Amino acid sequence: MPLDLFRDRHIQQLRRAVKENLARYTERKPWAHRKAGTGEPTFPSKLEPAVPLQFVMPESDRVSHDIENAILVHNAFPNLTRVEAGDPRLWIRLTHFEGWACMRKRWDVGQHAEDPDKAVRYALQHYFLAGSSPSRALTRNGISRLWWYAYLTHDPARTDPYELTRVLLSTLDIAQQLLERNFGRADRVRTGFLEYLRDCGDTLGNTGREKREHIRHLAKQLNLRGGLSLLDTMEEPTLCNLLTDSSRRWRPETPEVS
Repeated sequence: MPLDLFRDRHIQQLRRAVKENLARYTERKPWAHRKAGTGEPTFPSKLEPAVPLQFVMPESDRVSHDIENAILVHNAFPNLTRVEAGDPRLWIRLTHFEGWACMRKRWDVGQHAEDPDKAVRYALQHYFLAGSSPSRALTRNGISRLWWYAYLTHDPARTDPYELTRVLLSTLDIAQQLLERNFGRADRVRTGFLEYLRDCGDTLGNTGREKREHIRHLAKQLNLRGGLSLLDTMEEPTLCNLLTDSSRRWRPETPEVS
């Protein structure tokens, strides 16, 4: 059945009322699709999920099931155009209705209950599309990020079309460092970076902190190199050598002793 998307007017009403609705973001059942005031909250669209949106429920921050859910959302909307995939009306509908149970578990607004201002910012970031950068907003919204992560890494020519999606989401920091930087928009660079992490992942560090620092170092060095040359014209061996040399120069930070 095609989805009924939220109207722009309704989204603005929801956005303005986030602070007064903070407690409702912890409710078990979705509520944002209901009529409030004058005018209908939704309108019919031609977007119909190709598979049921049966999200895998997150178990914790460490067991988020983002990989499974990214594949699910991409399979549900395999033919979505970039224009359609940038439409807030789709994603805000999904975060507030079809994906509500998953969102409450994965992006729990209630964890910031003691700081209402922080809770508002958190809700706006993950349940809406917030910020001056459209690309960053799309990778912070709780549902749109899943589709875009899969879309940007899906490769039907591979034995596992979602091989690089799994690499991207193996650590949250990879997605942030790669897709929130300009070089992450270049297909060749994005693929090369993820393939390097796939092949050399066991050399990135012995702890989660070391791996995060190492990945940030690689992304920073690649970004700096992008200011001097066109990375998307770089051949795969050259890109691999650049990352290898950058990796060799990396040293883990020594924690300060208090």
